Amino acid sequence: MMEGALAETVAYVKGRAAFGASLFDLQNTRFRLAEAQATAHVARVFLDHCIVNVAAGKLDSASAAMCKYWTSERLQQVLDTCLQMHGGYGYMDEYLICRMYADARVARIYAGTSEIMLEVIARSL
Repeated sequence: MMEGALAETVAYVKGRAAFGASLFDLQNTRFRLAEAQATAHVARVFLDHCIVNVAAGKLDSASAAMCKYWTSERLQQVLDTCLQMHGGYGYMDEYLICRMYADARVARIYAGTSEIMLEVIARSL
């Protein structure tokens, strides 16, 4: 979902003009999206690593909890950045980013809340 939100947002800011240029031409926009891209990439690498460990029967519960906790929290962070780039349109149901933002919020709850994931991680220390 992070990758999809970023693709949607990059397309949007490249086509949306403000101050005589596209939003993508503004340095702050590019930097915020670059940060979000780095976060999404790290999340993908971490998740792929955990998938390899699951397939090999080597994923422990603390690592699974770390992956679930970290990726769901970062998902909300990335989507917040993407929604912000859409401005007021980000709150309109007609825009995919609005629905993605709403859908992402539950990721911090289902399959164990972020607080439960932190407890599982803490017990492994």
